[in-house]
Amino acid sequence: MMVELKAQHTATHGLSPTDRLLSRMDILTNLASRFPRLANWAMESRTMRWLLEKTTGIAFSRRLPQIARQSFMRWAAKNRLTRPNRGAGRKVLYVVDQYANWNNPLVAMALVQVMQHQKVEVYVPTWQSVTWMTKIAMGDIDRVRKLIVPQIRQLADAVRQGYTIVTTEPTAALCLQHEYPQLIGGEDVKLVATNTVEAGQYLWDMHTRNELELDFKPLTMSVIYHTPCHLRAMNPEYSGMQLLSLIPGLTVHHADAGCSGMAGTYGLKREAYRTSLRVGWGLISAMQQTTSQIGSTECTSCKLQMEQGVDKPTIHPLALLAYAYGRLPEIRTWIQSRNEGLTVR
Repeated sequence: MMVELKAQHTATHGLSPTDRLLSRMDILTNLASRFPRLANWAMESRTMRWLLEKTTGIAFSRRLPQIARQSFMRWAAKNRLTRPNRGAGRKVLYVVDQYANWNNPLVAMALVQVMQHQKVEVYVPTWQSVTWMTKIAMGDIDRVRKLIVPQIRQLADAVRQGYTIVTTEPTAALCLQHEYPQLIGGEDVKLVATNTVEAGQYLWDMHTRNELELDFKPLTMSVIYHTPCHLRAMNPEYSGMQLLSLIPGLTVHHADAGCSGMAGTYGLKREAYRTSLRVGWGLISAMQQTTSQIGSTECTSCKLQMEQGVDKPTIHPLALLAYAYGRLPEIRTWIQSRNEGLTVR
């Protein structure tokens, strides 16, 4: 009902300049990725952030993620993940979200490493686009319907070839599972919805079937974990804590502090920034008061809020799994560079 009301409002009045920009952050981030050093300097500069707020409406005080020097899609192409496998066996098609592609490719690389450790084939198609949950939330429904039709057709073809669709961003999984079938009909969108799963849930399902490799090395550290709302909406019985608890030596605390207050791009807006902090103050306070060295969550927006009031980093559970499997040793450097004094063993 909320989406329909917003759709009627947007159809009549259109999107505001800020909403229009935020609904296509993929274009802005793609452009910034061509000049990562300049873009990262601009995001650290008070003058440039002031100009950014005045021109785009993105809050001056909101911490924004850095731009990676190399996108995950380029890494995937170099590692020959962009070609489908026609053979049998377990295989997944990875729908890459904006953050994992342009801001923190380590999340996406961790997904690949963890899946390959399970002998699961990973396919990263070059024809994919970001999911359009932001546009849906803003009521730009007519535009979304036009954008998703070709992608749904190709995703459905991949499912027919034996692929399961996975995402590392819960919002992307929820969009494919729930939102798209509400917008268009047909067998293709139903097939995609029933064969899409968040990556952690996919791995946990493997564990319940005694198929998950458990050769983790111990990690001597403490983590505070936050369950994203969209992950809970898909399966109230599952939490990333269950996966993290499999790692020996890792102490996992549940933040249990309610909503992060970000609501996707809502918390990025200048006019919504303070409200976002008030709504998410329980989680921010939990991060400030915890004795854990790092935070963990699957949701990019929640991660931004968790890092807003503290210096300690928040990392995706899959990155911790990959490191515990003895893969992606650069994760150790990444964590320590953002948390001075923390020794990761």
